[in-house]
Amino acid sequence: MDDPGVSGYLPLRYLLTDTLVVRTSYDPLRIDSEHTLGGRAQRGMLAAALHRAGRDRELHDWVVRGEQVRFATAHPRLEQDGDPVPEEGPARAAVAYPAPAHLHTPGKDGDTIVDVFGDTDPTTPYQAVRDPLTPDRSLRAAVSTTTEQYLGRSRTDDTAHGVPFLATSVDAGQVFEARWQLRAPDPAALERLAERIVAFLAEAHGTLTLGSGGTRAHGGVHVTPVDPDRLVTPDRIARVRPPSWAAGSPLDLVLLSSALLTGADGEARPQALVPAVLDLFAARMPGTGVRVLADHVEAVLVGAYHRGYRGPMAQRWAARPGSVVRLRLDRDLDTGRVRDLEARPLGERVVDGHGQFALLSPPAGPEPLAPAVVPLHGRSGQAVTARTVSEPDLRHGRLRALYDELLWNAALRPVRDHARALALDSVDLLTPLTPGLVGRLREVAAPAHRTPEAALSALEGLLVGGAATCPGADPTGVRRAPHDRLVRALARARLRHPGHRGPVTVLSWLTGPGGPGTVAWWSRNRPDPEHDPAYAKAIAAVDLSLPDGLPPEDHPGGLSAPARAWERRAAPRLALVLVSSWLAEVTRVLRAEQDGGRPAGGGPR
Repeated sequence: MDDPGVSGYLPLRYLLTDTLVVRTSYDPLRIDSEHTLGGRAQRGMLAAALHRAGRDRELHDWVVRGEQVRFATAHPRLEQDGDPVPEEGPARAAVAYPAPAHLHTPGKDGDTIVDVFGDTDPTTPYQAVRDPLTPDRSLRAAVSTTTEQYLGRSRTDDTAHGVPFLATSVDAGQVFEARWQLRAPDPAALERLAERIVAFLAEAHGTLTLGSGGTRAHGGVHVTPVDPDRLVTPDRIARVRPPSWAAGSPLDLVLLSSALLTGADGEARPQALVPAVLDLFAARMPGTGVRVLADHVEAVLVGAYHRGYRGPMAQRWAARPGSVVRLRLDRDLDTGRVRDLEARPLGERVVDGHGQFALLSPPAGPEPLAPAVVPLHGRSGQAVTARTVSEPDLRHGRLRALYDELLWNAALRPVRDHARALALDSVDLLTPLTPGLVGRLREVAAPAHRTPEAALSALEGLLVGGAATCPGADPTGVRRAPHDRLVRALARARLRHPGHRGPVTVLSWLTGPGGPGTVAWWSRNRPDPEHDPAYAKAIAAVDLSLPDGLPPEDHPGGLSAPARAWERRAAPRLALVLVSSWLAEVTRVLRAEQDGGRPAGGGPR
């Protein structure tokens, strides 16, 4: 089916219900992540779902042969009421595509977009626009990603040992749009094919995963058609009006995905984009005079992850998305010709979505730099919500154990950061304390105790009950003097806490978490969402009861009801982490001051 009867596009909306692990290029100075969802990953998603469902015929027709369905890169979709810009949000849903390579901003912090194919100032440094842009250049997409380090198993030798790995994931709650190209003998068959694909995606709801981290609770996605009432559209990209150009008008051919091109000797050659474009026009519009006014092609390494082999595929050089060729034709280019040209991708592996392009009009002059918008799903109208787990299901069994572990792992780092911030904010009020005195407290609260409750009780027993209540203390009271000195120092030292009226004594702060008042103490000293929102955001990102991974606004603590119940259960563990991390940071601060300078700079006090 090299030249099918008709061709159309099935626009699909991807709502990420989990973080998505995409292919990451690592540089010693920075970590870059793909901000799009590759067609190869979507092909693997559909293939895995069809294989699990036993649909071998559809697997062969839709995925293996690559004649009826050509997958496409999913680009950020900016929706109304998703993430509005400061003045006003998008009036309608708009998709952001790779910025054409000729668009630059004057200077590093320029606020305008200029066309460097035109007149430029040789004394002005220009910086390329890298953020995806809507076709009308009114909005930029700022895809949110997170880079984390985890301990994985080494595969380089026979000895099993853990090694650190870096992974960049696209944050959950964001929306993308892909337009799969469908090909069939006639329009009726095209509509039937689209209906069958949409019906199967709805049947596979809850089992679809994208990316290479599906075994680590990554890649959950909710796939729905953009317009259920009109499944097939004739255009490669969403436009305000049908595309057409008069003879002699300049137009830009912009790559929407990487193009795998070969040179005259069969080698991978991204610079072969211009000859490939001229060959396409010669084949589809014979006799038309085509003049290349300018071009800008950048090279990028392209690889993929093979689900079947569970490993990476070989990399090769390709023309980077956003590469542009500016053309001028000696005849009119109507809408039908534009759609015919865009339906024929350039280069190889077009089934995986490579080589797709769009024809766009260049800017007439300098334009304002578009505001950046995060592609979050709309909270009103026809917005699709992610799957959630009901509160009763989180109260018992293995699901509750998984839920508790997810929240604990998410809360650990923000709580430690909160403890360090408390110590640094109170550095000028800790004068009576010394590293030796704080070290005594750390020994008592050390993790040698069987439970967090026991560690907190031992700490409170040292401060309230006296030295005789501590293991190893002298019952004769000879060592009472060092203990009294510790208590006096803690009574004089102060601690600032954001949101509290004034400083409190360290002694009163450390004697609160033990015993039956642990939950109340944690409620008073937990990270406040108003001053330290990282804790609530980290909890919400893994909260199975939230549809969008964002902190709820109906509670001042920024946690859902199941998360608050978990917090009460985990209050002793959370309190112990807060106290022990605070003591460790205070020790570091005091030792740094003893060495002659404050941790943040300056001389001795």
